[in-house]
Amino acid sequence: MFGKKLGVVAASIALSSVVLSACGGANGNEGATQNQDAKAAEGKESVSLWMFDADPMYQAAAEATAAEVGVDLNYEYIQDETYKTKISVALAANELPDVFQQHAGKSYRTPVLQSKTVAPLNDTLDSTGLGAKFLDNQLVKEEDGNIYSVPSNISTTLVFYYNKKLMNDLGATPPATWDDLQALVTKADDKGIIPIALGGKERWQGDLLYNLLVARQDVNAFDQAIKGDAKFTDAPFVDAAKQVTTLVSSNAFQKGFLGSAYLDAQELFKNDKALIWIDGSFNFGALSKAMGDNLGYIAFPKTGAEDVHSATIGFQNSAAPYSLFVNNSSKHLDKAKEFAIKLSLKLNDDFVRKGLPGYAASEVKSESQNEQLSSYASDISKTTKTQAMWFGLLSADTGQEYRDMTQQLYGGNLTPEEYTAQLETLLRSAE
Repeated sequence: MFGKKLGVVAASIALSSVVLSACGGANGNEGATQNQDAKAAEGKESVSLWMFDADPMYQAAAEATAAEVGVDLNYEYIQDETYKTKISVALAANELPDVFQQHAGKSYRTPVLQSKTVAPLNDTLDSTGLGAKFLDNQLVKEEDGNIYSVPSNISTTLVFYYNKKLMNDLGATPPATWDDLQALVTKADDKGIIPIALGGKERWQGDLLYNLLVARQDVNAFDQAIKGDAKFTDAPFVDAAKQVTTLVSSNAFQKGFLGSAYLDAQELFKNDKALIWIDGSFNFGALSKAMGDNLGYIAFPKTGAEDVHSATIGFQNSAAPYSLFVNNSSKHLDKAKEFAIKLSLKLNDDFVRKGLPGYAASEVKSESQNEQLSSYASDISKTTKTQAMWFGLLSADTGQEYRDMTQQLYGGNLTPEEYTAQLETLLRSAE
């Protein structure tokens, strides 16, 4: 058994503040001692690691884990969108590092498993006793009975951030309803302030916003439609698509938003150019550091029939979480497995230390949260349902086609009725 019955921990909670750590490395010694150290290093096993998460806590945790396991670490951070392409190529060519991080969702996880390039971790989880530290249902067991990954992140959700300074400059208050949001968009646009920064180039921000608007029309709409008990042409989907087109036509997003990179849009918000940023809770830490008390948070407004605590959109689901995988062709396979598992647990300690519920048992003590993160945690505890992002529930090919279609909705190339009709055709055959 690889989990203690320690109760169900709410997975949909924010990734907290950046953990800063000085770069590791021992000081060199002189003479014979230096030569001995060099010879020892030559015979030392090494582990290569690819990561797409830019938070410095990941590299700090990896360096500490490498020292604990007794291996040299070759750490490579790769920018998120570049990473997606690089990992796909590496999977096809079987040119993976020893350990690598992968995004959440079926669209990303399935190709990894189908590549037959990753190693089962059952033996190491069992022999080290570390498997027992993970909470129930936090280690994904595949159909063949094997566990191929360990978590690399707690679940995160979509969050409505706002810039307090700009809100005060407008003499406005955060919106509570769809009408409030529309009025705020108009007021900001009239004053030359970007109402909502949106990184449309990578497509996922617009995709998730639509997911949330649908859930706020009917919290069960997607689940019912994907099972065949309803249609994607039903009112919740059409009404949410109409809300998207309303936002676009009212200049809610910055000029050229469909071609704006995610990080470019984020900079608009951080630098007082945009009033609202609808993004993942994983950004609480980075935004708090950049904006201080200027960062505001509210529960996403009531934009449909559902209450504000009815549902939120999560970035992963229990069957396909953010994960660490081990290359089964690693020259140091046993060390790579041990490293991946211990890195997962060390990251868990970092999350718990920041006052967040982790995915494993931990002996570290929680620290206090800032006001905005505490408010978010309170709202999440009241939220009835966390709907996994649709993209993460679809196959890779279907997911990409779905996001392309959603991009066309935002671009005005499809009407809400045309978009939902195509959605019905595409997703009707989805698993």
